[in-house]
Amino acid sequence: MQVRRELNSTGLGAVIAIALLSFLIYATYTVFLKLPDAYYLTVFLFLACVTIQSYRNDKQFVYIHIRKPHFEMYSEYLLLTIPFSSTSLFTCNWFYFPALAAALLLVPYLKFTIKQKTYFKTISSFIRATDFEWISGFRRSFGILIPLYLMALGLSWFRILPLLILWFITVTIASFFTECEPLHILREGNLTSAKLLKHKLFRMIKYIIIMYIPVLVINTIFNPEYWLLNLLFIPLQVSLVSYAVFLKYSTYEPNKNSVGNSVLLYMVSLGSIIPYFLPIPLMMAVFTYGKAKKNLNNYLND
Repeated sequence: MQVRRELNSTGLGAVIAIALLSFLIYATYTVFLKLPDAYYLTVFLFLACVTIQSYRNDKQFVYIHIRKPHFEMYSEYLLLTIPFSSTSLFTCNWFYFPALAAALLLVPYLKFTIKQKTYFKTISSFIRATDFEWISGFRRSFGILIPLYLMALGLSWFRILPLLILWFITVTIASFFTECEPLHILREGNLTSAKLLKHKLFRMIKYIIIMYIPVLVINTIFNPEYWLLNLLFIPLQVSLVSYAVFLKYSTYEPNKNSVGNSVLLYMVSLGSIIPYFLPIPLMMAVFTYGKAKKNLNNYLND
């Protein structure tokens, strides 16, 4: 019900989810038409399921209380990937669909769980204390962010794969902005709503540029035909995280953790991986900015 209310509040409703899903399905079809892009996409879908399995906290419950736990988990991952992997059946690379389905049989047997502990207590030495979302988010997600970034850097000369990895990092970064800070922290600095959002936006752009430029430069050197894709990639990711920031403050309530925002953010993130759909996260960010300012005025002008 909360997700429905959040969707209705945007004035776009479930049309956003359907449109983005349709776009992504079509995009995966175009990727499966070519090699080695089809291989990279298959690996990405498999690694995405491995990542989800590694962070699941309900595995022990499923293993103990579900009659056929491995089949249950396998069915979940198969259903999650079918809308995308099944598009390969309509291409000459059709065999990637059964290959992924077979590979997913291994995922339920990964019983280890990555625990989100606190790392890098001195991280505030190179990230400002006012960027508390980045500090707390990085400490929680260090176990996945660092390996993913090193993988993207190490595979920079490949064509599409490093961009997919960076996109996954962007989605993780966007999740930093789903928890609302206490009111006294919000009011620190006595900033207006416009200045607060401007500060968040500029700092976020700085961090993303510092992280992504090395990968994109190397990728462009080895794949000069993708220079436009690499050029558009950063604005795509910036628009997504901008939407995450504005969405957080458009529904801000002290100490609130909004599940509805997380679902909306995930849907819009699908548009941030495809350059042709750049207007989607960008338009959502622009639309939500006004709502964020208006909502913040209720807390900053008391």
